[in-house]
Amino acid sequence: MIAQPSLPSSEEGAATIEFALLTLFFFLSALLTLDVASYYVQRSQLAQAVSAGSMSAFANRSAVPYQSLPGYIQNAARLPSAPQVRIGCNGVANGCVNTGRSCACLSKAGGYSSAVCGSSCPAGTTPNSTAGYYMQITASSQYRAMVLPNGMLNGTPITQSVTVRLE
Repeated sequence: MIAQPSLPSSEEGAATIEFALLTLFFFLSALLTLDVASYYVQRSQLAQAVSAGSMSAFANRSAVPYQSLPGYIQNAARLPSAPQVRIGCNGVANGCVNTGRSCACLSKAGGYSSAVCGSSCPAGTTPNSTAGYYMQITASSQYRAMVLPNGMLNGTPITQSVTVRLE
């Protein structure tokens, strides 16, 4: 009969192995938390940039700089990749003008119906409102993970939009 070597029965290293496993779990969860927090920070930066663009447009509502507004929003966002910015007026993409504006009523569903400027909007639109000139700003970007490059949120679209009444 061949003698089997016996394994040591000491438990001296068990705590070290447990500590190593718990430390690994802690660092993985910390990296995941940083990645999720980074997503919310980038989303907040985009929201602030769109808000700043809408306030700038409202402050200059008689002469809105439509051509430079997307660049302004992209610079204000300070994201790893510049967001795509779309601007439209009364539901028409790239149809914004500073003179000869036509007015519309904003429906509860988000659509627009033509109306005479300053007239009361009909039923089915925003209650107790008058026809106006509305500008929509929509900015979108892909989330770029900062900690885990192939993280679960990497590539998730971030979109922010706002509607501003200019007239």
